[in-house]
Amino acid sequence: MTRWIAAATLTTALAWSAPAQAETRSICVYDPGGKSGDYYALMSKYATEASNWGVDVEIKPYTDEETAAKDYEAGQCDGVVATGVRLQRFNRFASSIEAIGGLRDYGQLKQMVTTLATSDGASAKLAQDGNTVVGFIPIGAVYLFVRDRNVDTVPELAGKKIATMDYDKASVFMVDRVGAVKAPADLGSIGPKFNNGDVDACYVSAPAYRPFELFRGIDASGGGILKAPLAQATLQVMIHEDKFPEGFAAKSRKDLLGRFDSALSLITKAEADIPAKHWVDVPDATYGEWEQMFQGVRVSLKEKGAYDGMMLSVMKQLRCKADAARSECAENKE
Repeated sequence: MTRWIAAATLTTALAWSAPAQAETRSICVYDPGGKSGDYYALMSKYATEASNWGVDVEIKPYTDEETAAKDYEAGQCDGVVATGVRLQRFNRFASSIEAIGGLRDYGQLKQMVTTLATSDGASAKLAQDGNTVVGFIPIGAVYLFVRDRNVDTVPELAGKKIATMDYDKASVFMVDRVGAVKAPADLGSIGPKFNNGDVDACYVSAPAYRPFELFRGIDASGGGILKAPLAQATLQVMIHEDKFPEGFAAKSRKDLLGRFDSALSLITKAEADIPAKHWVDVPDATYGEWEQMFQGVRVSLKEKGAYDGMMLSVMKQLRCKADAARSECAENKE
């Protein structure tokens, strides 16, 4: 009896002293480059750090974004990395960071991401129906790529075919607004459609220039890239929160915020690698007209429920902090 009690006591002591077994969770990561891509590499480093939070994260590479999102929705992955616009059906607040004309530059984007990573109020808005955004990765300002570099004003876009992502409510609305023609596309088909001349224009960020071989369409047609940002694109890390331990979301956001500058360096390098001859400067007056149109689109989409009003309000504050003379600062539309 004495031996049995001693053995039981020892077993209990060992159980209490043994380190907790880390949970294994999977995250579907969209990266056009697959396992050799920069964003897959970034998430691999993230996964290594996550082991310190009690989770062994398995990174699954996807070169097709829609498949990654569908596998996440079907529960085949516990988390997913995809663009904000792809994930907008899960969280309208988070996806609205990509609102057209919402953030003018990378400085404003970093301020916004910092707020989202550190604010308790934002934390509540990043969780919806069990789907929680636990980090943002910048992937670049979105530019309009045109096969005719002389098309640089809104009236000139009328009647042009633009590769449009049907799941992106803002883009569909915008194409209609300028009188252009929607040509259904996704991130996997934009390159071939643009390069083959099936569309007159498409919109992507600079890191897509080489993987999608967009230089082929530009060179073949005398086209260019309008050097005026339409929006700020992000990859967003979303999880089924009930699959992860308490506190994981906050640690994840802080970790990915610390990787912002590293991700930004990939963007600035991609922009710098584009030949100068492919960029088309947009006059300030023309961009001013664009911004008025952007505002109208944001307000309309807020009213339609596609954009989150709180996110739009915070982004307006950032724009007005940078330039208080903007006409919108005296208005109460957003």
